[in-house]
Amino acid sequence: VDINEKFKFSLIANYFTSASQSFSGSLLFNGLNYAPTFGIDQDDTNNFLGIEVINPLSLLKNTFGENNGNGIEGNFKLEYKPIEGLNVTSRLGYKIYNEKQRSFTPIQDYGSSKVYNQTQSSVYQFKATSTRVVWETFATYAKTLAEDHNASVTLGTSVQNDLFDGIYASGFDVPNNSYEFADISLTNTQSKQRSLNTGSADKRLTSLFGRLQYDYKGKYLLSGLIRRDGASVFAADRRVDNFWSVTSGWKISDENFLKDSEIISFLKLRASYGTLGNLVGDNLYRSLLNGEGTYVFGGELVDGSAPGGLPNPKASWETAEKLDVGFDLNLFDDKISIVADYFEETRKDLLIQNFPVSGLLGSAAPGGGNPTVNAGTSKNTGGELAINYKAYSSEDASLNFSYNVTYVKNRVTEVLGGAFVEGGSFAIGNPAPSRMEVGQPIGYFLGLVTDGVFQTQAEVDAHPSQSGLGASNTSPGDIRYKDVNGDGVVDFTDRTNIGNPQSDFYMGFNISATYKNWDFTSYLYAEIGKDMVRNFERFLPNVNKPAYYLDRWTGAGTSNSVPRLTNDATNNKLFSDFFVEDASFLRLQNVQIGYNFSAKTLEKVGLSKLRLYTSINNLFTLSKYSGFDPTVNGGAIGAGIDSGTYPSARQFLLGLNVTF
Repeated sequence: VDINEKFKFSLIANYFTSASQSFSGSLLFNGLNYAPTFGIDQDDTNNFLGIEVINPLSLLKNTFGENNGNGIEGNFKLEYKPIEGLNVTSRLGYKIYNEKQRSFTPIQDYGSSKVYNQTQSSVYQFKATSTRVVWETFATYAKTLAEDHNASVTLGTSVQNDLFDGIYASGFDVPNNSYEFADISLTNTQSKQRSLNTGSADKRLTSLFGRLQYDYKGKYLLSGLIRRDGASVFAADRRVDNFWSVTSGWKISDENFLKDSEIISFLKLRASYGTLGNLVGDNLYRSLLNGEGTYVFGGELVDGSAPGGLPNPKASWETAEKLDVGFDLNLFDDKISIVADYFEETRKDLLIQNFPVSGLLGSAAPGGGNPTVNAGTSKNTGGELAINYKAYSSEDASLNFSYNVTYVKNRVTEVLGGAFVEGGSFAIGNPAPSRMEVGQPIGYFLGLVTDGVFQTQAEVDAHPSQSGLGASNTSPGDIRYKDVNGDGVVDFTDRTNIGNPQSDFYMGFNISATYKNWDFTSYLYAEIGKDMVRNFERFLPNVNKPAYYLDRWTGAGTSNSVPRLTNDATNNKLFSDFFVEDASFLRLQNVQIGYNFSAKTLEKVGLSKLRLYTSINNLFTLSKYSGFDPTVNGGAIGAGIDSGTYPSARQFLLGLNVTF
């Protein structure tokens, strides 16, 4: 709404809702080419107890759950121009989301001593409200001096507040053993097994900022920014930090020697240098009572409270210090546009979650966890290139192509407390497979290097002893490991860099087209030069194995890549490059087709715009990786270790855009 020349405001609001029901079991598949027909009964120490055959359809039948949510979001904007050249803007954004969840487990009997048996029915219920409020107010004053000198100054502040409030409850003995009566209020009121917990969070970010911009004749550009940011996730004495940046540019295409060029329609050189803050997690400086505090008093279980993850009152902002030099180039009347950059980014005081500390501090207690620590410094160097090509354009049709690629090389330059920090996990009994180490990519994989499979006992006898790896005997059919350090013995000192979870190249390719009222878009995304760890195999007896074991070693000359299958104690399950795969991939991320109804048709029904579209997300992925999804992450130290994470879903959407 434009009140007058000085005052105007706008208001936008949206309501959204979501609902899902899950009446199906959660089954663990340990490979791509077989069905899960065996369940493993394990105790708390993961010791193998036995095998039980359970019909998975029965598990599906006895799984019930639903989740419902609804919310509203919007923003209010107010602009005021008290004098010529001065503009004051205030924006307020608000979002609230309410969610409730219910799951029910009935009494189940699959036969004697089955781990999935349930002697009591139970219900779990959860309700929560999440709220975000963002408020920004800033004033900009612009002035032109002596016709050619243009300057503007911006001063402002911003505040963001994220709130969460939830309640969790569970009860037993649901009436009639039925999902229809699965409600906490109907469970056994005499039972002391009921549990009730609450959760809350209050995260706040504040900022003061100022910016100065100057240009001469619109050709020579210079700007500077300074900001003071504060975050409630840190202790009071480490909560606030200052960041800044300087940017310059030169529009060469405005110079006389290029103004009349028939090839170059736009060319700008630019450079920037500055710092920016980053934060990870919440409540880094204080311990919450969210650990497991269940005890036995008088022969009964009693729920209490216990500290959760370890705090770190010395945690502070992570700082990214970045240099960027590049150019923007348009050719042939903007038919081809090119954007190219070279960058160097140093990340100081890296915030690493779950930083390993001594077990004496109690981080391994139920519900506990290691702290988040400013663990060191890393440096990224690389380049970016984006090309857009307008292949065809007319009144009825258009066709555009765009391609972008980013190359990144990462190296750790400093580590807190020594030369490296370990992280991640692989199988049982293996050292941590990931490291943050000076001179190496962050989170690289440290493991043994394989050298084929022993074919005969003579090969075993001629090779350096592998008894230092744990298993005392090595037989034909076992993996042969390299003596990397050349000391005549193969042990864990021979571990070396066997993979990098960070991609070397990130690429994107877009196609967009229109024909009369129709429109089409597609987006391809690729990552090249990344590795992933295959950590979804189980090494217990009588369990399913991935299909590649069909080509295992069964005698001399049968296989030099896949070891024998045996229940004997061997070194074959130790972390090595046998479990590391190339996870480069190409994914068709999105395809969308839309139809815009003509204005004449819409006039009859009182609409100004109506668009019908259909879209598919994650249509297909091309990759040699044998796991479910080559995009599994896992944090800075421990990324790329695939423990059987559920893959990204393919989505089919049908949508309607209406403007009244």
